Parts: sequence; C-alpha cells; structure tokens
Amino acid sequence: MKRLLVTSVVIGLIAGLLVGGFHNLFTVPVMERSIALEEERSATQPAAPAAESPSTEVSLGVQRLGMTLGTGIYGAIIGLFFSVGFVLLHRAAPSWPVIWVALAVGALGFWSMSLFPFIKYPLNPPGVGDGATLVARQLGQTLFMLVSALAVGLALDVLRRINENVPVVSTRLAGYATILAAYAGIALAIVFSFPGNPDPVPVPIDLLELFRTLTMVGHYLTWILLAVGVALALIWHERSQAEQVRGPAPAAGVLQ
Repeated sequence: MKRLLVTSVVIGLIAGLLVGGFHNLFTVPVMERSIALEEERSATQPAAPAAESPSTEVSLGVQRLGMTLGTGIYGAIIGLFFSVGFVLLHRAAPSWPVIWVALAVGALGFWSMSLFPFIKYPLNPPGVGDGATLVARQLGQTLFMLVSALAVGLALDVLRRINENVPVVSTRLAGYATILAAYAGIALAIVFSFPGNPDPVPVPIDLLELFRTLTMVGHYLTWILLAVGVALALIWHERSQAEQVRGPAPAAGVLQ
C-alpha cells in the first residue's frame, strides 16, 4: 500500500506538470483573452477604477508558472485518491490484470472528481463571477467533488463484499444492478442537494465553450497519464521481483 501510494502521488505530480504544459500552450491564451474582454467590459462602467490594470498585468506575468504548479499539485492530490480507489477495486476484482484495474480506476476517478462536478459546476475563466462569492463557490465545488468520490468508494466497497460473500452468479448480477441503481440515486441526491452557481458569466459563448473544453481535456489527460503511469510502474515492479526470484540466467556455455 505504501509503495502504491508513493507511486501514485509521484506519477500524479508528473502528470499534472505535463498537463500544466498543455494548459500553458492552449488554455492560458484563452484565459488571457477572457481577462482582456472582462477589462474592456469593466472600462465601460463608470465605477471601474483604472488603477486595477497593473495588478492584472502582474497576475498574467505569473499565470503560466502558476498554472504548471497548480496542475502539478492537483495531480499529486488525485494520485492519493487514485491509490485508494486502486486498492478498493483490486480487492473487489482480484483476478483483474493491473492495467485493467488502473484504467477502470482512472475512468471512475475522471467521472467522480472531474466530469460529474463539472456538470454541476461548469468551470469559468479567472475573473468571471462575483468576487464576494468566490470562496463559497470554491468550497462548494470541492465538497461536491469529495462527496462524489466518497460515493464511488462506497460502491466499490459494496462490490467487494458482494464478490466475497455471494457465490451464486445470478445473485451477484442482481447485486451489481442494485449497486448501479443505488449509486444513480445517490448521484441525483448529490446534484440536487448542492446549490448551483448563481453568478452571471459575461463571456462570449464560443470563448467560454473553448475554455471549458480545454479544461476538461486537461482533466482527462491527467487521469489517463496517471492510470497508465501507475500501471506501467506496478508491472515493472512485479517483473523485477520475478526476475530476482528466478535469479540471473546462466551464461552461455556454463553447462557445457
């Protein structure tokens, strides 16, 4: 478990840094365009102070570095969640190959911690929305993500219990269907129990859709890089251990 945890966090960090490079190339220019439009819109309002422009320029100057560091930290955090999900699914399906378990956990993680929260709280470019509600909105999104991940974790634990304690195949299938139905009900309850984002989004729809698409591509890349990286690391470790058990192969001609 400790090796898996460290491996997942390190590979998650590397995946996040790589995705940070992707965002620097494609997403940051879109964010800069959005900020420029927001500045133009604010300039048309009499109450908009002109002294705020320099601070915006400073934030753009460190935007690319901040993007890379932020995605790296995020990748390390989801690596932690990935390791927990890997253990839960491996216990529920111990006969699955490592690559299957890793890809399945990556898919579940992408759904529960990226796509599902995005459906409830679509991501907006920086500077969009009421600054007074920023902390509340971020806390709501984070809590939604954690509750969503917990629901998937509980489903995997129930799946393990069914596989360990129910020998009849037909009864197992009924249990699987029950898990899916229960999760669907919990997901709906989560969606309707969390408040939405009431702030307006004064961004052109094409620019907003492009930003959201690139952001979700970044999430997808993080999860797939994490899943494949952890699987390859575990396979390499298993093969290394097997070679150590077998010992080095005899040199040619030794037995002649």
